[in-house]
Amino acid sequence: MADTGSLNVTLDVVAREAVQAEHIAAVQILLVEGGTMRVVGKAGFTDAEDFPERLEQCRLRGARLMFVEAFRTASRIVVPHRKAAVMADPAWAPLHQIMGAPEWDSFVAVPLVVRKRPLGVLNAFYAPGEIPNAAALEFLDAMADLSAMAVDSADLLARSRRDAVAAERARLARELHDSAVQHVFSMRMQAAALRDQIGTAVESSPERVRAVADELAGLAQHALADLRGLVLQLHPVELVGHGLVAAVRGHAESVAATSGLAVDVAAEEAPPLPTEMQEDLFRIVQEALHNVVKHAEASRVTVQVRTEHGLGRAHVLVDVCDDGVGLGDGVPRSGALGLVSMRERAERWGGTATVADHGDGCRVRVSVPVPVLLDGVP
Repeated sequence: MADTGSLNVTLDVVAREAVQAEHIAAVQILLVEGGTMRVVGKAGFTDAEDFPERLEQCRLRGARLMFVEAFRTASRIVVPHRKAAVMADPAWAPLHQIMGAPEWDSFVAVPLVVRKRPLGVLNAFYAPGEIPNAAALEFLDAMADLSAMAVDSADLLARSRRDAVAAERARLARELHDSAVQHVFSMRMQAAALRDQIGTAVESSPERVRAVADELAGLAQHALADLRGLVLQLHPVELVGHGLVAAVRGHAESVAATSGLAVDVAAEEAPPLPTEMQEDLFRIVQEALHNVVKHAEASRVTVQVRTEHGLGRAHVLVDVCDDGVGLGDGVPRSGALGLVSMRERAERWGGTATVADHGDGCRVRVSVPVPVLLDGVP
């Protein structure tokens, strides 16, 4: 539920389960946010998009809202024979049609509480002749707890995603400032110098003009490489449109242009893979190359992508080997070299990721099985 963001769908299921499991005619699950109420789950009631507005009219008319009392006190409220009182009260007139449709009698409001903080209320409308006993109330408490956990999980996930988006934007802004913006600024200065040389009364030599023009071309190339690299980071596989290998080649060119590191790519086209798997493999290559530039003191790195068939299952293999200083003691430090992130991405698809010394440098090796439905293995 939290991953897909379908909070209303989930709480509708909770409401339906409550109706089916007990002698309950209808259930509402309400959230209270910033002094306003909204329905996030229901069963047994006819659809009424204007229910919150009608409820507010009832409140303004002086209707006693029992669920508000349950929310404010963070405690369960049980009201036997509630329907008769509601239908006889003119203050409830805006909701008489909706509240009168289900066959119900008694009413229970159970607060949704997380970490001692009320989030909303689960309202249960019991069938005529049914007075909820202790077991029934315990069941409602459990359903309210499930609803509260679903709401809290969705809220935490949404907050986490907002924080991640903000952090990513800040990182991209820093990279733009430190790379492309600086190159463009230098280009403007060189263009001004070139203009001054052309417009001066003293004749400028072709060599000086050519030198400034060459500098401009070099800065433009670096700025373009930086921008391409940032664009690839945003969504490499779908953006490139040609799959994993094209994304890896594009990023390798960007790294080579901005760092001076020689990056060789030896890659064969991989079998059809899910886009999410391709992006995880690309992120592993991206992290590995970043670590080479930052830590390895290398002059050359090779990226290999190939498919290996054996043991009845095809595997995509990715190797990133550099000629740098290696790991020193031959064992990566805990949390170093982005191994945790790379390992998690590989394990997500049932694969492995290792980092170890290799020859004169270091090697990151990743192996992930091709999904069964794609490689034809039953």
